[in-house]
Amino acid sequence: MSDATSAPVTTGVFILALIVLLMVRRTYALSQGTPYSPVRVFGYGAFSTILFVAFGASTIYVAVGTWGWIGLALVAPYAGVVVAAALIARPRVQALVKFERRADQQLYYRLPIIVPVLTLVLFVVRAAAEIYLFGLTALVTFAFPTSAPLGTLVVLIAVDLLYGVSIGLLYGRGLGVRAAYLSGAAQEAPLS
Repeated sequence: MSDATSAPVTTGVFILALIVLLMVRRTYALSQGTPYSPVRVFGYGAFSTILFVAFGASTIYVAVGTWGWIGLALVAPYAGVVVAAALIARPRVQALVKFERRADQQLYYRLPIIVPVLTLVLFVVRAAAEIYLFGLTALVTFAFPTSAPLGTLVVLIAVDLLYGVSIGLLYGRGLGVRAAYLSGAAQEAPLS
């Protein structure tokens, strides 16, 4: 690897490792219970959405190079899985969320940890798939090929859609927590 290529790759690997570290930290924090605030409830979903859009844009870029403008049709299912998963998850989360007041008198909420873990795992799988299919340099420098074989695109689209479902579940999680809070469930929160 030349010096001109190694600097962006090194920086990209550092940023990728930092993203994974932030996701691991947030997943751990969610497992311990999270102080309630609308920003906290939706912040992790917004961060993950940015990553989803970046991955989706790279796949759509390659799909447009392979299939022409028809590759842009992928935008609809990408958005659709996020919306559908959020709508399906919201009522379930609203029923499951538990609020508690802790010694610091802050209101905390707690949910099963599966959704943040799923999001973390699918992010790592998606990044690994891109590294395997296109190489580390493509992932960290956003220098994707202008076309790819059908099998490669199908794998990327499938992993993207699974990752999109996890993003939708994060939003459904946020919407369910917010709905439970607004319904008064937090008022009955026990002191723990």
